[in-house]
Amino acid sequence: MAYEKTEVYKYLVYLKKYLLGDLELFHKLAIDAEKAESETIFRTPKITIIPTTQYPFSFNFIYGAQLISRSTIPHTSVLFSTIDILGFLNRTGTDFDKTTKNFKEFFESLNQSVNEEQLSVLIKVYRHGITHSYFPKLGVTISYHSTNPPEKIMFKNEYGNLVLNVNFLENVVTKRLNEMMNDLQKYTNMDKQYIILVDKYEKVCRSEIESIKRSL
Repeated sequence: MAYEKTEVYKYLVYLKKYLLGDLELFHKLAIDAEKAESETIFRTPKITIIPTTQYPFSFNFIYGAQLISRSTIPHTSVLFSTIDILGFLNRTGTDFDKTTKNFKEFFESLNQSVNEEQLSVLIKVYRHGITHSYFPKLGVTISYHSTNPPEKIMFKNEYGNLVLNVNFLENVVTKRLNEMMNDLQKYTNMDKQYIILVDKYEKVCRSEIESIKRSL
């Protein structure tokens, strides 16, 4: 198969361009936030707190508290969306809307050290929470920060709370995207999966789109 002519290759090329472009903007925001934090850093006598969605200089749900935005939530949402589609393209089946299957396939194909408990929390608490209610569920946190441990998808912060390591997640996602684009043996299956996805939306939504356009 001439993979460059497949629909999925065209899609992946655009996905990579937009993903890397958006990530670059998120990085700039994070760098600016860290600079601002360094000027007013929150410290206790023995603890320096890494900023997350709930703690100093981020979303800590205290009215009137200082907030330095770093766009970690949309940053994480972009990565979750990419995991979802890459997982579907890498497996078989027509049920593209099965997020758990897609996430499981993504991480299993990487042989990453993500166990079943971590995967369950990643999907149910982090992915579903951010997608449906903007914040992760159950008060857990996320963090994109230069001091995060590079080898762990989740870690425990100085307060003993669970933190999703967005640095690790981003590295995994971008690496896997490149691997899939360069694995020529996968294009036959990936193109089949991509066509399934497109055809489903064509059947379900195209007539509605055209109807709306006629009314405008």
